[in-house]
Amino acid sequence: MRVWHVPARRLPVVARPIAGETIPSYARRLGAANDLPGTTMLRALGEFTGRTSGIHLLTGFEARLNEHAAARLEAFTGRPGDRLARVLPGLRGGYPGPPLPSGRPALSFYVVHTRLPCRRCQLAASGPSGPDALVMPGSTPLVCHRHRRWLGRAHEPAQHDLSAAPDILAASRRLAQVLARSGDRAWAWKEFTRAWDLTRRQPEYAMKKYMPAQEQRWRDRAAAFGIPVFTGSGTATIASAIVTFPEAVALAAIITDLRLRRYAALHWDAGPLYQRIGASLGETPRLGWTLNDPAHRWAHAHYDRFERVRRESWGRPLPPPERFK
Repeated sequence: MRVWHVPARRLPVVARPIAGETIPSYARRLGAANDLPGTTMLRALGEFTGRTSGIHLLTGFEARLNEHAAARLEAFTGRPGDRLARVLPGLRGGYPGPPLPSGRPALSFYVVHTRLPCRRCQLAASGPSGPDALVMPGSTPLVCHRHRRWLGRAHEPAQHDLSAAPDILAASRRLAQVLARSGDRAWAWKEFTRAWDLTRRQPEYAMKKYMPAQEQRWRDRAAAFGIPVFTGSGTATIASAIVTFPEAVALAAIITDLRLRRYAALHWDAGPLYQRIGASLGETPRLGWTLNDPAHRWAHAHYDRFERVRRESWGRPLPPPERFK
């Protein structure tokens, strides 16, 4: 008899799931709370499909569950499936892999990027002696507003205290509004990451000459967090992601404006773009001050993407077919 053959019932101790947590991570914490070893809870959810098995599944993997395995997780935790799905992204569907068996509880695994959650949330969910939780960066916010901590992206292990950084907290709330109003969160998030990359590619010499107010804000934030702004090459470093975060959100709010995108696609006129950027950053707009300007490169690439649309819309119309004469 396999573990998943045993009828599922509520566990004596139920750990609280953390937003964005992977299913293997949550299963591990459930097992630890009830003095169960390793992968016992994963095996109790259903039969493993594919060639993966073992303790390595608890880190760096996410799980797909069929409806029978998801029902067993609901029974073990005593939580409704819709509540679990709001917290655990692995239960929302739409993930890669062949179809799972439909006649028995089953689950499969695939590799994902993970990181640690907010340390204070971790302590509240697992206690000081519980195993570390792992969350998916794209399914959890960059900032924990409950504990005012910067969480960052997958490659940023440092968590910064934001109690004295109201601009970072305000930018995080604004980013949530930008994502919500877009109607397509995945697209808006992709545009935000593009805006973040554009913001962090500002050459140092150009920042000093054309955007002194923004450059000073970056230096003040970097000093407050004890991290560098620029490398010896004169460009923003990976470590400065938190330093440029408010400006990246401001730029994301601009380039996700569909009216501005439509105008930039049909007219080679970056003036409105620069005016919006200057107003959001408290700078005097300077159109095309350098070919290395990331906003200029974005506008040029966006304009080039719609060359065919402009040609077909503005070109001389073709004569009507013979049958319409």
